[in-house]
Amino acid sequence: MACDVATRTALAASALLWLLLASSRSVECAKRRQARASRQVETRTGPTDEQVWDSGLIEKEMSYVTLMERGREYYEDTASRRFNNFVLGYVTPWNRAGYVHAVTFRHKLDAVAPVWFQIKQQEGQKAPDILGAHEVNQTWISELKQGGKGPLVVPRFIVEAEPLQHVEMLQNPQALLDAIRTTVLEHGFDGLVLETWAAWKSFNGLSNEQFRAAALSLLGALGQMLHGLGNKKLYLAVPPIYPAGEKTPWIETKDLDEMSKFVDGFSVMTYDFSTSQGRAGPNAPIDWVNMNLQLATGKLPMATAAAITPLTENALRKVLLGVNFYGWDFAPERQGLSAVTANDLMGLLQRHQPVLSWSTDFEEHSFQYKDREGYQHTVWYPTPRALEMRLQIAREYNVGISIWELGQGLERFFDLL
Repeated sequence: MACDVATRTALAASALLWLLLASSRSVECAKRRQARASRQVETRTGPTDEQVWDSGLIEKEMSYVTLMERGREYYEDTASRRFNNFVLGYVTPWNRAGYVHAVTFRHKLDAVAPVWFQIKQQEGQKAPDILGAHEVNQTWISELKQGGKGPLVVPRFIVEAEPLQHVEMLQNPQALLDAIRTTVLEHGFDGLVLETWAAWKSFNGLSNEQFRAAALSLLGALGQMLHGLGNKKLYLAVPPIYPAGEKTPWIETKDLDEMSKFVDGFSVMTYDFSTSQGRAGPNAPIDWVNMNLQLATGKLPMATAAAITPLTENALRKVLLGVNFYGWDFAPERQGLSAVTANDLMGLLQRHQPVLSWSTDFEEHSFQYKDREGYQHTVWYPTPRALEMRLQIAREYNVGISIWELGQGLERFFDLL
């Protein structure tokens, strides 16, 4: 009996000791989790003497801490260029950082396109309205120009109209030309970016021979008019040549060849690859970006490319490969989708402290996290390494780039330009 009591006492003591140890371990784990959750990474900003190549931001394996600490810095020499082909950068009124970046890194930019103007045609109205003049900032333009030595200022004009209004504009092209001429001269712009091709294609207008002829005639007259005003420039925003999902192209090489006679550059939208297909994934997979230029030059080894005429040299040198400075946050379980800017990225990294993953197939970084409701998110956002891969492709084909948009990206991106 005494032996049984001793045994039970020993077992009870052992159990108590185990509980104490387990509790101690739980407390320590909780402390570590709390310390991790409360860790605040200091984001460095402004100029630095450390080049991007020495920052750890070009690596495949990169921690969120490195990205947070060094992604918002930039190399102190903002006058030197690494990418010597043409660079067009967009800025938007809803992201004021773009205006600041355009001035800070003006020596790395050949043209800046503020997203300011909308062209609208009211039903029955003879002349279209050009809206957006209230956004024009001459003080900023002066800072950007720095005595005429800065980049060209070529605001984007987007046509926002129903199909019938598009037809009415083409039936009376002189009214549109006069309205654009007045706006350009009044504000002293160096030209413009026109975005209308995708709209024309969306309602099959370009499938109609008369509509197509009128559309090309308008673009030709617009280019001629601008060139006659002191060689002002006309850039055209166009869909990718090789569309996502291998759909029928919204623009063909023959279109670009024909328009290259009067257009100074084609801002090709080689981004939004996954969102355009309604699914989560990379923004601009490297193979897809490459295919667009392979197709343009007749180097794409596929049956569908056999019937496609390569671009002439004149058209190819006017291609501006689209580069995204933003990312996407996908939450498929809740059908969520939101754009991610540099500021958004810093907040996500701080809150969730994720593991960054590099895709060798897509040449992009991504990470995952769960929101407060337990839904899984996947974020694809460009990093300096991803940008450099796309700049290398542009160099290989000797084309320029167009950036959407300057205020959404990390300051370190500009070190690569």
